[in-house]
Amino acid sequence: MKKFFIVLAAGLIIVSCGNKTESGKNDLKNVNFSKNQDKETLVASVPPLKWVVQKIAGKEYNVISVIQPNMNHELFEPKTDDLVRLEKSKLFFTYDALNFEEKITSAINDKNKVLNVLNGIDPHLFLEDHDDDEHGGHHHDEHEHNGKFDPHVWFSLEMMPKVAENIKNKLVETYPNQKDKFEKNYNDFIKELDGFKKEISEKMSKKTKKHFMIYHPALEYFLKGTGIEEEAIESEGKEPSAKQIQEIISEAKEDGISTILVQPQFPKQSIDIIAKEIPNAKIVTFNTDEEDVFENLRKFVDSLQ
Repeated sequence: MKKFFIVLAAGLIIVSCGNKTESGKNDLKNVNFSKNQDKETLVASVPPLKWVVQKIAGKEYNVISVIQPNMNHELFEPKTDDLVRLEKSKLFFTYDALNFEEKITSAINDKNKVLNVLNGIDPHLFLEDHDDDEHGGHHHDEHEHNGKFDPHVWFSLEMMPKVAENIKNKLVETYPNQKDKFEKNYNDFIKELDGFKKEISEKMSKKTKKHFMIYHPALEYFLKGTGIEEEAIESEGKEPSAKQIQEIISEAKEDGISTILVQPQFPKQSIDIIAKEIPNAKIVTFNTDEEDVFENLRKFVDSLQ
């Protein structure tokens, strides 16, 4: 990722990364974990993980996520009643990469219901986190991963098969009489993943511009090996100053950038200013926490030139 290494000016506007309200209520508030329910409820930490769990578990299970797509996963703090309700859930699936995920994992008494879906992932697939102080970046012994890693792992198509396998194995362990169904759902998902990778590879190979701009970088895993780079607008997790904005505009023009991604969880003021100064600039909404990862990435790729 090409970063804008700029000395902070005295007039820096101090706005915390993702300084938006964590609007919306999480799914835990509305779920009855009673055993008398028609469908057993499984809990995932973030919407993209909910999506994968639902794919493997199938429609017979009610899968919910702790946070919603319109919430900021970097600002969310689980409340006591959230933790109490999680104790009543059958399973909790987590990447254990974000601060709130680590807090939940630590607070749950029954560790057998918790699955870190990154267990067993090749440590070489993890990328360095450029915002160490904002993410959990927990040291996973299973990974043999040293230091803190970029937490946006749901965009890694390389990790996804192992994540899906881990989910399938936990479901089989918990519901052994449903093994055949979980195995079939897993195999169907892997086929879908393979088809998606082929589709996206063909689309990416036709892109002529090698840079785009995004407020908060989140697509490094997906972009790895494509030759396309994301350029961050934020500076050390904060809004850029007026001087920094001018330097960003200059670099954007130099790199021929026209696509600018705006994320609903982050400030938009600087993006509006930058877009007005870049010829043929196109502002595209991109929500990092959308559930359907394939569709989210598909829309992103289609927005590139």
